[in-house]
Amino acid sequence: MNSPSSNTFDIIIVGAGPAGTACALALKDSGLKIAVLEKHTFPRDKVCGDAIPSRVPKVLRSISPEIADEIKSFEKKITIRGCRVVAPNLNTVDIFFKLDGYISTRLDFDNKMAEIMKKFSPVTLFEETSVSGIEITKDGVEIQSDNNILFHSKIVIGCDGAHSVVEKKITATKMDPKHYTGAVRAYYKNIAGTEDEMMEIHLLKEYPAAYFWIFPLQHKMANVGFGMLSEKISEKKVNLRKSLLDIVQTHLTLSKRFQTAESLGEITGFGLPMGSRRVKISGYRFMLCGDAASLIDPATGEGIGNAMLSGKFAAQQAIKCFEKNNFSEGFTRQYDETLFNVIGKELKQKYFIQRTLGERAWLANAAITLASKNKFVKRWLQKMF
Repeated sequence: MNSPSSNTFDIIIVGAGPAGTACALALKDSGLKIAVLEKHTFPRDKVCGDAIPSRVPKVLRSISPEIADEIKSFEKKITIRGCRVVAPNLNTVDIFFKLDGYISTRLDFDNKMAEIMKKFSPVTLFEETSVSGIEITKDGVEIQSDNNILFHSKIVIGCDGAHSVVEKKITATKMDPKHYTGAVRAYYKNIAGTEDEMMEIHLLKEYPAAYFWIFPLQHKMANVGFGMLSEKISEKKVNLRKSLLDIVQTHLTLSKRFQTAESLGEITGFGLPMGSRRVKISGYRFMLCGDAASLIDPATGEGIGNAMLSGKFAAQQAIKCFEKNNFSEGFTRQYDETLFNVIGKELKQKYFIQRTLGERAWLANAAITLASKNKFVKRWLQKMF
C-alpha cells in the first residue's frame, strides 16, 4: 500500500463554497500558508434557493472593495430589490430591501467565488479532495483525504456545509428536528406573473411551519422550492417532492401560473441546519463556519450571507491565533463572541418570527394584511429579510 503524501500548511479550510472562499479571501494578506480542500471540481452545483442577500457584497467590500466590484460586475446574476410575501389567505405585501441583493444559480455563483479566491488569495486549492479523517493533537491537525493525501496544519476551519465532515469528526452536535428544515428545489422556465426584481415567499394554509418560494433567475428561469421544519415533516409524514408537485399542479392560484411553465430537471432535496440554537462552532485548533456552524436564517432559509460573514470572522480569529501562538479553546471562542455579537439577536428574532407566523396561519394572515396597510407592522415584518 502506498504511503500518503504529506502536505503541510498553516491553515486548512475544508470546503470552497461561500464560507470557505470568503475565509480564504479574508486571509489573503496574512502571509500564512493556506490550503482549501474541495470535494468536487468547479464548476459544481449546490442545491440551494440561490438567493444572495445584501450581506454578501457588504462582507466582500469589508475585505476589499476590489473583490466586491468583482461580484457587482458578475454577469450571471439578477438584482433583487424586494420580496412579495403571500399569506395563507392569499393577501400579499411587498417588502423592499434597504440594500439590493442578487439571485444566481449556485453553479455560477460558487464558480465565480472560486475564481475570485484564486485571483486574490495565494491559497492552494485541492479539488476532488474529500476529508475522511481528522485528528487534533497538541502539535496540530492531521487531515486524511479520500485520495490518499495526508495534510497537516496548525488549525482547521470547517466550511463544508450542512453535512460537515469536520463538524461530525470533531464535535458531538446532533441533528435536532426542531432546528432543522428539509427542503426541495426545482428549476422552471416561463412561470406566469414573475417579476425580475421580486422574490416570492408563499405561506400555505395546507402546510404549517413551511413555505413555498419562487426566486427569478436570468432567461425567464426561476428557482422554485418548498421547505418545512423537519419535526413537522416527520410528524405529518410529508413527502416534500410530492408536496412541491401538488402545489404547482393543484394550488388555487399558483397552479394557474405553472400551466405553461416548463420543468427544467429533477426535484432535488437538501437540509438546512437553522441558526435557531447555539451549537459548538469552535474549540482547540478548529472553527466552523456557515451551514457547518448551523447559521441558516430560521425565517427565510437563506444561508449565504451568514456563511460569508462567519468565514471572514473565522479568518480574523485565525490570524490572531498565529499572532499569539494560541490555538486554545478559550482563545478561539473569541470567534463565537464576535460572530454572535453581530447576528445573535437577529437569529433569535428570526426564530421567533418563524415559530410565531409559521405555525399560526391566522396570525400570518393578520400580520401580512396589516403590513400591507400599516408601515409599523410592515417594518416589523421586514425584519424577516
